[in-house]
Amino acid sequence: MNNQDLAKLSTSEIIGQIVMPRLDFRDSDPLPHAKELVQKFQVGGFIVFGGERRQLKEATEDLQRNSKIPLFFACDAERGVGQIVTGATRFPFTMALGAIGDEDLVYRQAGFIAEEMGECGLNLVFAPVVDVNTNPENPIINVRSYSDDPFHVSRLGAAFINGCQDEGVMACAKHFPGHGGVEIDSHVTLPTSPQSRDEFWGCDLVPFKKAIESHVASIMIAHLAVPEIDSSGVPSTISTEVIQRLLIRDLCFKGLVITDSFHMGAITELGKEEDVVRCGILAGSDIILDPRQPVNLIERLVEMVKSGEIPEPLLDRAVENIIAAKRKWLKVKPYQEIVGNNYGEKLLTEITQRSVCCLKGGKLHSKKASVYILDVTQVGEDISKPFLKCLAEGGIDYENKPLTLRDAEAFLPDKENSDMAIICLVYTSVAAWKGHTNLPESFKGFLRRVAKLNSEKILISFGSPYVVRGFENFDTILCTFDSLDGCQQSVVEVLLGKLEAQGRLPVKLHLNNNA
Repeated sequence: MNNQDLAKLSTSEIIGQIVMPRLDFRDSDPLPHAKELVQKFQVGGFIVFGGERRQLKEATEDLQRNSKIPLFFACDAERGVGQIVTGATRFPFTMALGAIGDEDLVYRQAGFIAEEMGECGLNLVFAPVVDVNTNPENPIINVRSYSDDPFHVSRLGAAFINGCQDEGVMACAKHFPGHGGVEIDSHVTLPTSPQSRDEFWGCDLVPFKKAIESHVASIMIAHLAVPEIDSSGVPSTISTEVIQRLLIRDLCFKGLVITDSFHMGAITELGKEEDVVRCGILAGSDIILDPRQPVNLIERLVEMVKSGEIPEPLLDRAVENIIAAKRKWLKVKPYQEIVGNNYGEKLLTEITQRSVCCLKGGKLHSKKASVYILDVTQVGEDISKPFLKCLAEGGIDYENKPLTLRDAEAFLPDKENSDMAIICLVYTSVAAWKGHTNLPESFKGFLRRVAKLNSEKILISFGSPYVVRGFENFDTILCTFDSLDGCQQSVVEVLLGKLEAQGRLPVKLHLNNNA
């Protein structure tokens, strides 16, 4: 877009291009408001939540018809479109791919995700997560990361970017300059990274450098304070040091700079939305993601432009970047529902089977078992049903014993039958605002008491692998990285000797396997 093209847009439309509000199909009838944002303010696009595939395709096409400039439709499909959209494919958390370590598999998975996105009218994926999970206590990255090894993350992150963008969908590496070393969820409050400048350059920035070399279309900025880079302590989102100097000048990034969501506590606690957004624009962000009050925000930003608080040349540069990306990437595809194509199912099966990690032991010897369910996720359903179904089909006679926190505290080891195996299933997950990655103390105490029994003892983690630390006295320890049906089925097949555990744990646990 040249100066003549920009002159055709009103100030509110120029500002609209840098704003990406949410389109949430979990709300009742979200389209009228979305159309108003497009027709009145010419917003640059939407981050999508919920809906089903055909519904999304029809909605995105409708909104594209109502827009003078093509729209971005983005989503957080780190684990596949099924993470967001009903009826699409959902894969295990990213660390499962890290355990496999196969770049070709990641490339194929990313290409398939891009294909399903295209079917829905989506064109920008907020993935891959290229944070290096160096802190085991991290409540929000954890299994969303490929590994705690920056070079492993770099290889697989680049494979995802290439697989996605080769299919015509923009990728977005996140969360710059690296969210893996903290132990606070930025959805709740502002984390501060403890890394030194040398640690950033030697670890956290390595995958981002590789992503830039792979021509990633966009990078998302974390709501994260990095005092070793910006001594002011402000979030990276509004830091000139982080965005303009580190990302754009030092790393030579030429793509779109996108903030993380403005619904998150780390940014909402800073003050009025329009004031924080202004700081983000001045720092070098091109797109403001998921503002809480988009209409009010655009109107206030217009006033700031008119008063000179936001320089027009800065806005023009951002909009030129946005328009250039849209010209390069946005191509509307007709809806083509793939009937009878089970490629996604095959990919899912391959990932769930190849990602199981055996840290100790590996096979169930007893024909009877007491199965204890330690569910930290609080999903409110029988999360272990797929595991128990496969166990029964394998000829194992079991007793199902879901544990509450109080049950765990009251457990007495001497009541157990030493002829039965004890299988402990631990379910954790990573979710915003939840903190469901760590074991409560009562569950830890329960596992310590079980570890002292003479029975065959098996510990299985569905989710964070870090929860198995300290329980090396179990005879068998298995890890997979999600509670999807395929993950649970694959673990049972390993226990029954029908499947080899091929995964290699991509993070360091420092277990004492001589215990």
